[in-house]
Amino acid sequence: MYAETLLEPGAGMEQGAAIWRSHGSPGAVVPADGCVDLILRGDEVLVAGPSTRWIATLADGDEGSLGLRLPPGRAAGVLRLDLAEISDDLLPLLDVVRRDAAEHLRAALLDARTGALAAVGAVAGETRADDRWTVLARRHAMTGTPAQQVAGALGLAERTFRRQMLAAFGYGYATLVRIERTRRAQTLLLEGAALVDAAAGAGYADQPHLSREFRRMVGASPGQFAASAAKRSTELPSGSRSVA
Repeated sequence: MYAETLLEPGAGMEQGAAIWRSHGSPGAVVPADGCVDLILRGDEVLVAGPSTRWIATLADGDEGSLGLRLPPGRAAGVLRLDLAEISDDLLPLLDVVRRDAAEHLRAALLDARTGALAAVGAVAGETRADDRWTVLARRHAMTGTPAQQVAGALGLAERTFRRQMLAAFGYGYATLVRIERTRRAQTLLLEGAALVDAAAGAGYADQPHLSREFRRMVGASPGQFAASAAKRSTELPSGSRSVA
């Protein structure tokens, strides 16, 4: 069983921070979403670095799993490191941040396990003070704006923009565009769109392009995803993601 609670509203199609809980999962395939998750399993906290391809999660332990999902561009302010160092990786939190910071985050997640979300909400809120350029980069990526134009709009040299993307997101701008495009396609398929319409609506060149990207980013064909999503629709909330 999986459930998640938004800690803040997303603007339009933008993802907001969320707390999620999973009980009894034998493991799942999770599409790439570019997010970072802080995951409490038993008494240990793990960090799932920014995902740029589908991943297979671990089975839940006896107490289940609980996590804080931080949207693209938001986790660097919490972890205080270059996110490219942990992209597509799963590591103990103590291997990533200083002990005092790890204990602070662990305490917030333990509180969330009992239903007290104030501390974990404050952690998510701290990331809102990050550079506003990350929000603008995400919005441009949703519409597929070329990187050169985005850098210019932000008043940055292209090289500086690339460097800042890697540090704050853990991957380049082109990857963020692919993640957002795949998210749009998933939404369209969940709404019942035909494959050809989902491909066109999400901005793919054609249906084969959609299929190739889906296998890398989602871990299934578009048809398999749509069929599986329909089967799970009575178990998972809209927009939720089965993690760890």
